[in-house]
Amino acid sequence: MMMIKMVDKFFLALDYKTDDEAVERGLAAIDFLKTEFSRDFVEQKVGVKINEDLLTGPIDLRHRQFPENGNEVFADLKISHGADTGERIIQRVIRYLPINYVTVSAGLGSTILGEYTRSVPHGVYVVAFTAHTKIPEQDVRRMYGGQSLDDVIYNLSEVAYDGNCDAVVLEGERLKDQRIRSIPIKKLVTGIRIDPTDRGTQNRVTALDDLAELKKYVDYVVVSSRYVGNPRSLTAYFSALL
Repeated sequence: MMMIKMVDKFFLALDYKTDDEAVERGLAAIDFLKTEFSRDFVEQKVGVKINEDLLTGPIDLRHRQFPENGNEVFADLKISHGADTGERIIQRVIRYLPINYVTVSAGLGSTILGEYTRSVPHGVYVVAFTAHTKIPEQDVRRMYGGQSLDDVIYNLSEVAYDGNCDAVVLEGERLKDQRIRSIPIKKLVTGIRIDPTDRGTQNRVTALDDLAELKKYVDYVVVSSRYVGNPRSLTAYFSALL
């Protein structure tokens, strides 16, 4: 019997201005999902994404409630430094908050990415971010010598693979390109919208319905903070990708 691949991890984006709001909304969403999909499902499949602004300076120890409850922590630090500086940044965060994933720029190249993947503590995985979804496509072309967006993501994904990264960040639309789908690295999709006209500050988004057609190529997804506090949206989001 053929097994149908499921999305492996859903990370709730706690992209809020204060730690109070991030912790409160994150824990409430997790409790809701436990009633909808079971405790085991949430502990195995649901984590939280915490942005660098909440992990710079004093780190609120209330965020420890997430790993204590069995939910993995994705530290979206977007590190663009050499591995020696980056290692100090990561170690500082880990002193206060156990993390499982950290974002590092694919633009650093495979050699430096390899230094990261060798130096991070056991149980921490490097996720390479590519061309941010807030960057308009025309600007991506200008920044990368006129290459198409698919070409840019493909090349950066290959760099991430060569650097032994766990995953690469991209928008779901890029998975329509066979070259990108075929790179043997996990794919983390961000910028997903239930209603694609509701793009907010994102310049490049993926409609949830479109991503549902491509979910067999998706390993991780980020659930936008605009849905984390909305039970109806959370149910629709998870149901579409399971």
